[in-house]
Amino acid sequence: MKLKGWFLQSLGMKRWGWMALLWLVVGCAAVWGEPTRGAGARMPTPTPPRPMQDGQRPPPTPVPPTQARPTPAPALWLRTNPGGGGAFNAALTTPHDLWLVASDLSGLYLSHDQGQHWEAVGAAQGLTETHVDALAGQPAAPYALFAGTENGIFRSSDDGRTWQPVLTHGYVSALAFAPTAPQQGYAAVHSTYDQADAQIYATTDGGLTWAPVSGSTLPPGLRVIKLAVAANDPNRLYVLSGEDRFACGPAALFTSPDGGQTWQQLAASVGQVMDFALDPVRPDHLYFSTYGDVWDPGYACVHDDPAGGWVYHGPALTDGPWQQLGPAVGSRNWLLWPHPQQADVLRALDTDARELWLWDGSTWTWQSDANDWNPGWAEPFLAFSVPFSGDAKAWAPHPTDPNVLLWVDSQFVWTTHDGGQTFFPAHTQEVVPGQWRSTGVDNIVPFDLAVSPDGQWLLAALADLGCWRSRNAGFGWEMCNDPASTGGWNGYGGNSMTVLLDPARPGVVWMPQAPDLEGPYTLLRSDAYGDAWRPSSQGLPTDSLSGLSLDPSSPVAQRTLFVTAGGDVYRSTDDGQSWSLALACGGCRVTAVSPDGRVVLAGGEAGLWRADAHALRAGWEQVFPPVPPDYPGAAFWDAGWNGVAAIRFDPRVPGRVWAAVHGPGQGVWRSDDLGRTWQPVLTRDDVWDVLPTGDAVWVATSSARAAGGYDPTSAGVLRGDAKGRSWQPFNPGLAWPFAVRLAVDDQGTLWAALPGLGYAWLGGAGP
Repeated sequence: MKLKGWFLQSLGMKRWGWMALLWLVVGCAAVWGEPTRGAGARMPTPTPPRPMQDGQRPPPTPVPPTQARPTPAPALWLRTNPGGGGAFNAALTTPHDLWLVASDLSGLYLSHDQGQHWEAVGAAQGLTETHVDALAGQPAAPYALFAGTENGIFRSSDDGRTWQPVLTHGYVSALAFAPTAPQQGYAAVHSTYDQADAQIYATTDGGLTWAPVSGSTLPPGLRVIKLAVAANDPNRLYVLSGEDRFACGPAALFTSPDGGQTWQQLAASVGQVMDFALDPVRPDHLYFSTYGDVWDPGYACVHDDPAGGWVYHGPALTDGPWQQLGPAVGSRNWLLWPHPQQADVLRALDTDARELWLWDGSTWTWQSDANDWNPGWAEPFLAFSVPFSGDAKAWAPHPTDPNVLLWVDSQFVWTTHDGGQTFFPAHTQEVVPGQWRSTGVDNIVPFDLAVSPDGQWLLAALADLGCWRSRNAGFGWEMCNDPASTGGWNGYGGNSMTVLLDPARPGVVWMPQAPDLEGPYTLLRSDAYGDAWRPSSQGLPTDSLSGLSLDPSSPVAQRTLFVTAGGDVYRSTDDGQSWSLALACGGCRVTAVSPDGRVVLAGGEAGLWRADAHALRAGWEQVFPPVPPDYPGAAFWDAGWNGVAAIRFDPRVPGRVWAAVHGPGQGVWRSDDLGRTWQPVLTRDDVWDVLPTGDAVWVATSSARAAGGYDPTSAGVLRGDAKGRSWQPFNPGLAWPFAVRLAVDDQGTLWAALPGLGYAWLGGAGP
């Protein structure tokens, strides 16, 4: 999503044997959709997946500590991540068990097995908007699906395999179709992502065309977050206004008896409405809840309500009288889950205490809380929450099974199959104790990746998720955040933009970590691949740390290192124990040292600078001009930032250097004289990295980085010959043509960091 100034808050074959053969068969199966490995890989099982009735997930298939990498054919990018990351905006379950999750950076995720495995859906399937905020199905056409995006509505007629735009403007925050007149549907459309000016659009041809409801009297200033159509009247609508991530309106419920032309507010005297649900048994009745204590004090539009924190039921057509379901337990904020077949049976989640309660028609009974649920790799009270897109959009109950529900929040995806006695993560699986692998639903912001020479150890630097590592080539992932450096994340997240492994000393790694992308940062060192971090920051500012590099010719026990801090270049000559200013660049974000240690280069928005690595005090020479940003103040992690984004010395040709320069008229540049002079070899605006390997040069391009935003010119990964010619896109298996960072191990395996999709390796022989 191209939203200026915001970012995510809170992402070689040595033996085969039977495991490799199994991975080969599963990896080529058509049911995979977008093929995934590691975090996104489907777990092979002896029988097809079946709905779980007892709330227990099948046991995961164990993964050995070191796993040989099977090589599927043809070549495909295979994703591997820990799972989750957010933000997730909405969810949908259908009667035929196709589940959808809407994200803010990587479009949609689909599941055909009740959330056990997911496939990413994006531009490769025709969905050309990365930010999806609303989902709906069409009752009479079970394979017709709709996605409301930041720029209109997309429709699929084939169960989500392909998508086409049917409305090309407006921020669409809610969608619904009439159960008894399935060609009739409605959408809540706002002029832009940050406006509270909802209009109701309607369709009468099954969603092929949409138009605003003529003469609508919907009150001004509403930010609609939920919309429903009565089960017995296709013209009876309900909309809930409130606060979401980008705008807010009054927390109020409205109804229309005539397809959105005239409107009446419901329960205006009762309080601020948090959620509502139509009564599945009595179509002219509904449930709604009001706000009590505000779960997030940052929500400026919703205030403490002395009359709030209750659940009500009543006849919606006459605006009550409303029955207060009580006595309630405290002043709570409730999400509602009515039973689809039984009258007066309702489950409700207290989003403050993370407790689930059951109303049986006369009293509330406690059912379970976060301590009973499986939080995946997170901590319970950090894990279970509500989406940024609005509290009421968190839940998607199964339309026919009263025990099944899909739940999305600001970072994760959850499901229950036993009526809420236990919730399980639908985004991750524990493959061996302490190691996690994604089910395919990720939506993360990767910045960097370090790969050990043997390809087994991976160190990932991400926004929000911070530091993650794999000791088995991505088959399982472990957290490696330092709690002391990541603030309120309590070690379950953080922010890192660069990571460096010493190629000659197994286990030695440097990585900066911070609570927020803005900082404050602490540069850390570990001698055990991310265990036992210790500060390595003496002499460094705490401003944005990036661009770690190492002089490969320096003594192994006394490394010379470079890093940028706040846009300036710092050097350490004592293995990172202390640092001193090397260049007051005022806009350098990356560094690189020649293989022989003679030359150091630094670059960023201030252009490209060159110096003799052993005589830095003799002065730096600017060898490439500054590159202005797309808009003033663009941060290094924004798509609006421009400058030198990567520098690579070519290991094959002495004196050859490659530079990736992001910005209008820039692209890939090459120097054949150790960085003194430069010539363009590929002109593109969206280049983030360049990597020479073997007889090829690979380039990472992306119109998205820390925020979404698909541009049809975005090419993802490009491959050229050894001199940087004959460029061809190479994105098989990827839903989005996005890539920002590349890495390669000594086995020749290529890795990529993909905005939204996370990390992937290129399996197969390649072109």
